[in-house]
Amino acid sequence: EGAIKEAAELLDKQEKAVKTAEGASSGTAAIGEVVADADAAKVADKASVKGIAKGIKEIVEAAGGSEKLKAVAAAKGENNKGAGKLFGKAGADAHGDSEAASKAAGAVSAVSGEQILSAIVTAADAADQDEKKPDEAENPIAAAIVDKKGGAEFFHQMKKNDHIAAAVAFTGMAKDEKFAVKDGDKEKA
Repeated sequence: EGAIKEAAELLDKQEKAVKTAEGASSGTAAIGEVVADADAAKVADKASVKGIAKGIKEIVEAAGGSEKLKAVAAAKGENNKGAGKLFGKAGADAHGDSEAASKAAGAVSAVSGEQILSAIVTAADAADQDEKKPDEAENPIAAAIVDKKGGAEFFHQMKKNDHIAAAVAFTGMAKDEKFAVKDGDKEKA
């Protein structure tokens, strides 16, 4: 009887966690999609990003994966900090350049799924979730929700590939997000 109760409680936690993440996410494009339309850049919805982070953290906890993620080695690479130039841009002429898009892709490619998941869970637990310019942000959540203050390379903790990849994931899953590069530069990204 005790095992059945534990299983039922676990299923309830998992269902709640999935609903939290699902309710926060409405991104329909591929995560981190870059479009060749200089006027198409949009920033991620704050409530959506924070809800996604919380939901993913709850899913990991409900599945018993928190302890496993603590053992995952953090990404050491910091050579893709130029990806910060993609974040915090919206409206006309708020495009990044193809080099920034390549740096974002490089950061995602340089880390494992476990490292990205670990960075997401850590970000959900951490302070400093309020909007900051890319060169001031220390949390992937803060980097993903920045509005009209972009154009700078990442600095601090955000230089790390796993943090950049987490910010790309948050931005790609969130409501209203879209990365954009100059018209004609998409092939270079």
